[in-house]
Amino acid sequence: MTAATVPASESRKSDRTRQTILDAAAYLFREHGFSATTLRQIASQAQIKAGSIYYYFGSKDEILDEVMEHGIRVVYEAVENAVSALSEDAAGRLRLETAVATHLYTLLRYGDYTSANIQNFRHVSPTIRDRNRAIRQNYSEYWTGLFKQAQDSGEIRQDIDLSIARLYLLGTLNWTIEWYDPNGDATDVLAKKFCALFFEGAAT
Repeated sequence: MTAATVPASESRKSDRTRQTILDAAAYLFREHGFSATTLRQIASQAQIKAGSIYYYFGSKDEILDEVMEHGIRVVYEAVENAVSALSEDAAGRLRLETAVATHLYTLLRYGDYTSANIQNFRHVSPTIRDRNRAIRQNYSEYWTGLFKQAQDSGEIRQDIDLSIARLYLLGTLNWTIEWYDPNGDATDVLAKKFCALFFEGAAT
């Protein structure tokens, strides 16, 4: 049976199972790391037979590759879409505040994927790391553009090193994956606090 003749219901079931495997792997990679996670554990978490994984993925590396790509791409696309939805004459600060709020919300919403990306980046094969680094670089350049727009409009001082500003703000946001308590501030409230600290500073 060719792919073109697979019934839609069977195709949807296959897609759901594939997604279940990725969700299970993302959780285990986050909790235990890539090296300590086995395909058998992923299958058990996904509640499928161990051998069934090979119907969807050729190896554990292939699963990690997709988990890590999703972990960065889902955040990148969400931020880009949120900022694009603003009016063309939106102030640079508003664009940055929108990017911060969206990045934080999406980062935490897909926490298993985003955490797996952050934690395992330095421990994967060069091939996976290079593919993921390319997406990260594009995302970093996107943020640099947001900072540059705010600086050009006078909303950020001219003497500020934008590369350091980007690393500082994104590093702060990404670290929330380790300490954020959903019983505390909502993500939009927390984002406003981060932005206020960034733009107004802590000095009296």
